[in-house]
Amino acid sequence: MSDSHQEAKTSEAPPASKPTGVGMTEAAAKEVIRIVAEENLPEGTALRVGAKGGGCSGFSYVLDFDQKGKTEFDVEYVCHGVTILIDKKSEFFMSGTTIDFNNGLLNRGFIFVNPMASGSCGCGTSFSV
Repeated sequence: MSDSHQEAKTSEAPPASKPTGVGMTEAAAKEVIRIVAEENLPEGTALRVGAKGGGCSGFSYVLDFDQKGKTEFDVEYVCHGVTILIDKKSEFFMSGTTIDFNNGLLNRGFIFVNPMASGSCGCGTSFSV
């Protein structure tokens, strides 16, 4: 064997861990950017994501625009050019969530893919853990 030959190293997969963060697809980011521009919201406007008690499954998803910025109670993520703010309490129930956007004629809107949810209602706006 020559000195330039290297042995392939094998390693075990890391242990499964709780999903972290909140992200979004490119389609969702494009829709957020479009709405911010259409509504003439100021540069630096963030998407505030959260969960609140209520809805037919126990918790409801919350989406809003935030012009005030991150507080000490928030976690910030940037995805496809969009700043996402989520309060730490909501992140506990939504960690690993991906926000998508469906542009279809019948079901147009944002979709939450939440690995922490044990169930959700038919409309997709509420969930249980």
